[in-house]
Amino acid sequence: MAHRRLIIRERITAIAGAAILCVLVAGSYYYSVRSQMAGLKYVPSESSPDFMAENVALTDFNEVGQPTQRLVAQNVKHFSDERMHAESARYLTLEPDRAQVKAKADEAWSNDGLETIEFSGNVEVQQAASADGPELYFTSQYLKGFLDTHRFETPMPVFMRRGNDSFEAERGMVYDNVAHTVELRSRVRSLLHPQNYQTPSRP
Repeated sequence: MAHRRLIIRERITAIAGAAILCVLVAGSYYYSVRSQMAGLKYVPSESSPDFMAENVALTDFNEVGQPTQRLVAQNVKHFSDERMHAESARYLTLEPDRAQVKAKADEAWSNDGLETIEFSGNVEVQQAASADGPELYFTSQYLKGFLDTHRFETPMPVFMRRGNDSFEAERGMVYDNVAHTVELRSRVRSLLHPQNYQTPSRP
């Protein structure tokens, strides 16, 4: 009987020791996994946006707090690498000392935080009339804008209207709103309307 009790006691001791060992192993595994998870950081995919928004208006301001340009879009997707995609995009300049420029397109892309912007699909650009000249109007299927320098260019066919005169170019244009120049490229076709000159009266 005493021998049997000794065997039972040894078995109970062995079971208790095994249980304690299992608890220690499970606890070590839990804290190991927890420490690894705490060190992980969420890295978003470059192909998926980090935020999306509807009916967005983005306004840029100068160093004294005056608005200089604005981008309005129906839908905007922003990515972790500073890329941005906008649908039904409209862009306009707001500086009072320069003729206002408005642009609109089906889509717009920026890969550098709106330092440059690329418009695609039914692109239209309009510069308001000023003391230096009449209204300018452009249309193309693609246009890249360098927003800091107010320079726009396209390698694709473009139609331009300046006042009553119209022009077409097969390989695009370069338009500088600071220097007030337009360079039309390759096979330019022009339609010029005569100006109305008043004949001076004779004494």
